[in-house]
Amino acid sequence: MANTELIDNLNKALALELAGAIQYRQHSFLVTGPEREVYRSFFRASSDEAHAHTIMLGDKVVALGGVPTVEPAMIRQATALTDMLRQDLELEREAMAVYMAAHAACTDADRPTQFQLEERIAEEQDHIEELEKMTSERTANVTQEKITLRQVG
Repeated sequence: MANTELIDNLNKALALELAGAIQYRQHSFLVTGPEREVYRSFFRASSDEAHAHTIMLGDKVVALGGVPTVEPAMIRQATALTDMLRQDLELEREAMAVYMAAHAACTDADRPTQFQLEERIAEEQDHIEELEKMTSERTANVTQEKITLRQVG
């Protein structure tokens, strides 16, 4: 019997990854200014990664007896780099929540899928942390102005 809760959550993740592939690609087109060369490549690589995730998710939905969605989640658009990064952070957080829900929906019979989702969750966490740094939501907590290195041995 198909695990409908798992399939539904995988389809939600698929919709978010479809949106991510489009949103990141659109941001790569729209980014301007001195940061363009750096961020264009970042956005395009992120789009390519989201596209690869859509392939895995679509194949998994079919393998579990479902029909993969072709409808992307909401696609956000901006022209300012800071807005783009915040939109992408929001999308990554939404994807993380859906991947966590899919993971929680796995039963003992879904262990291989659960392992795949754990890998995806780890990747999403990395993306969230990097985007938090890019948006300055996450900063280092430095208690000293200088670092003193000690010689060991």
